[in-house]
Amino acid sequence: MFSIVILQEGKEFLDRLQRMDNFESQDFDNDNDVERAFNLNRDHLDYLVEESWRWALAFFIGLAMGLCAFLVDVALETLNNWKFGVVKSVIRDRGGFWQPYLTFLAICLAYSGISGAIVSFAAPMAAGSGIPEIKTYLNGVHVRGLLSLKTLVFKLIGVTCSMAGGLIAGKEGPFIHTGGIVGGGFAALGSLTLTELFKGRYTFKAPRKYGGYFRKDSDHRDFVSIGTAAGVATAFAAPIGGLLLAIEEGSSFLSLSLFWRGFLATCTGVTTLHVLAQCHSDAAQVLHRKFGLWRDLGLYDDNLALYGKRYFYYVWELPVFALVGAVAGLLGALFISLNIWATALRARYVPPRKPRLRLVEVLVVAWLIATTFFLICYASPCAKLPPKAQLQYFELGGDDQDIFAGVDDTDARGLKHFPRLWCAKDEFNPKAQLFLTPLVQAMRLMIHLGETVPEGADELAYHISAGTLMLWTVVVFLLMLCTFGIGAASGIFIPSLTVGGAWGRLIGMLVQACLTSAGSSLRISLPAYTAVGAAAMLGGVTRMTISITVLVMEGSGALQLTGPLMVAVFVAKMVGDALTPSIYDVHIKIRGAPVLMEDGQETRQRMVNDKLSVSELASTALSALPPVVALPALTEALRASRYQTFPITPNTDAALRSDEPFELHGVVMRAQLLRMLKHRIGFCKPSLDAASLSAASALVPASQEERLELLSTLQQLPLKIRTEEQEAILQGLSPAEMGLALDLRPYMQRTPFVLQGNASLARAYRLFRTMGLHHLYVGPSKPQVIGLLSRKDVTEENAEVLLGAKANRGLIPTQAAVPRLRHSRTSLPNIPYYEGELEMMGYSDALTLEPVHEEAVA
Repeated sequence: MFSIVILQEGKEFLDRLQRMDNFESQDFDNDNDVERAFNLNRDHLDYLVEESWRWALAFFIGLAMGLCAFLVDVALETLNNWKFGVVKSVIRDRGGFWQPYLTFLAICLAYSGISGAIVSFAAPMAAGSGIPEIKTYLNGVHVRGLLSLKTLVFKLIGVTCSMAGGLIAGKEGPFIHTGGIVGGGFAALGSLTLTELFKGRYTFKAPRKYGGYFRKDSDHRDFVSIGTAAGVATAFAAPIGGLLLAIEEGSSFLSLSLFWRGFLATCTGVTTLHVLAQCHSDAAQVLHRKFGLWRDLGLYDDNLALYGKRYFYYVWELPVFALVGAVAGLLGALFISLNIWATALRARYVPPRKPRLRLVEVLVVAWLIATTFFLICYASPCAKLPPKAQLQYFELGGDDQDIFAGVDDTDARGLKHFPRLWCAKDEFNPKAQLFLTPLVQAMRLMIHLGETVPEGADELAYHISAGTLMLWTVVVFLLMLCTFGIGAASGIFIPSLTVGGAWGRLIGMLVQACLTSAGSSLRISLPAYTAVGAAAMLGGVTRMTISITVLVMEGSGALQLTGPLMVAVFVAKMVGDALTPSIYDVHIKIRGAPVLMEDGQETRQRMVNDKLSVSELASTALSALPPVVALPALTEALRASRYQTFPITPNTDAALRSDEPFELHGVVMRAQLLRMLKHRIGFCKPSLDAASLSAASALVPASQEERLELLSTLQQLPLKIRTEEQEAILQGLSPAEMGLALDLRPYMQRTPFVLQGNASLARAYRLFRTMGLHHLYVGPSKPQVIGLLSRKDVTEENAEVLLGAKANRGLIPTQAAVPRLRHSRTSLPNIPYYEGELEMMGYSDALTLEPVHEEAVA
């Protein structure tokens, strides 16, 4: 049966394998003799400064994301106010259909066209939400152009224009991508985009003393993860939910210190956003206004809306909420299945290599959405306004939250929530409440409209009708399907929430009707069903659980609904997972990225991994290099090999024979080799006998400043070496230089990860995912052993004692030893240590770093 399944899915597997060739893994584990010598001479103060910069950069990431969110909100509010203001003015002055329609359509097409043109011609990586790509990057796969400054600028402009243009899109997903770019930029403290913009005349790369500590891929990944948390936190104005979403959906590798710094970034970002929003509303009163009253999904200030009275549930409703979750799981799976079909059609007829067609598709979708919404509003029958005594309660509050809605527009009567359009003076257009307003505002109206009306008033008479909610559910669901995946910046969070909130409220109305028909006077909470339906629908599409629950509670104030939200979201995930993967995992697979999911989530993958050994999958087509390689042989290996890593061994002939093991002295990456060639690092005179090389050729720089300068030159970030630069670098070598050799010993990774060939694939899978490995070498089933290391040996106390002993023996420079070791004494016992550890590195003394005999190096 298993072989039949493999045959049936063989074509799909082969297609994915071919697409995987377009991706390259990150190198999170890389050190060499130069870095080792530098770390041996670092003092305690340098480590303290580095840790201080970690926290400072997390704080600045939060500040930057708060500012980005504020600028997008202000721009969105300005664009929306002008659009809706002009259209309502034309309707009021001219009336009719064609002039208002053409005005509305022209503005929507202009806004959407800007977003589509950006993606089609300027920044292809600014398309969509960016969450699948960020998830791919954080899992350890490099995505070119994902974190560039150009992508950041165009992503912010694109998502603003997409939402203002009326596309079924939200800013939350794009802000996760935006936050990742900001986090990565602060980690590298430099920009390849700016360097290329000035054609290399200026190098935008901050020195170490100004925070340039974190240019390793592993550090860069951590700051990108912090940035994604700050991004979604500022998009939702929900610091806790944003942090949880980055942990749940983004980070594949998480530590407690990363969690703390992410917490600092999210709370800083949201606080910055609120302060800037208040200054935008009334800067003179910023010190006298109450904070903490605004919610991203709130229609009224918390002082006005008594959420404790509006959000409630009965114990018998829990099965109903579970049913809501099941429906959300089914709808989410349906949406994902239809999206797979739509993506296949789009790849066939509107491929990224045809930018003009992508722009035309964006314009067609914008035309379809604008026309549909406008026709619905035009055909809507009018309804009577609430009595003046109640109307004042419907229109209360909201001034401080207009910036978060992206609209501060009123009609000629000064009303926000009851648009008049073509209706009489004492009437309003009920369909326009949802269809002629931004998506976020529509979501707020569905949840909160009428919450401030005094008890006993018939506020339900002016809530959004069941017919309007049903129409909204069907229309927006279909248009969301058309929008997701087009060549424009867009997210799926808010569209999913609005669709789920609409049919969730419909279910609540149905439950209320059943109670009424049964003769019961019990009243249920329709806002509760709206919030639960919204969270469940988002969970059914994205398959996130904890973060969605917290985001909805923070965004809508539904703290009383913790139980129903958790039940509905959990059931939605279970039902959806039984049918399809999440929307983001689907698009990761479509792109063919070699993302390693958590092995506990996929039972089929675990079954396959347990039945294979690493030797059965390991490639034996190795391109091995000697410790000192002639440049002609090196250039030939770089051109002939498709791998990004090269094993170092003196017996290169044995490495080419797959049936014979060889000594592994180290590993060097392709990017490291290219950077060495570009900057002429490690060049030496060729010799048939490695031992006859001059001593200077293998020396690590003697001073700490020289080592730091060399490490800075060898770093990939922020000025990356790209694959297409390889040929230019190789051709730039002069004939005289081609007669030299490259000494790889000080620059190669001497301690690569090696796994026995008889180990299961499941063990290798766990190592790759938990350690963030780029590669793993396979060795014989019976390796040689020189010692044992236990958990107790690597404890802080034991390590400090050994460090003190080495300092007393003169093997560690005095200034580099940790000051005031808690476990060291003036007279320490003679603790044994491995006397050959420095010789294995090629040096006899950590102080002088003089080379030893080449036999020890080999």
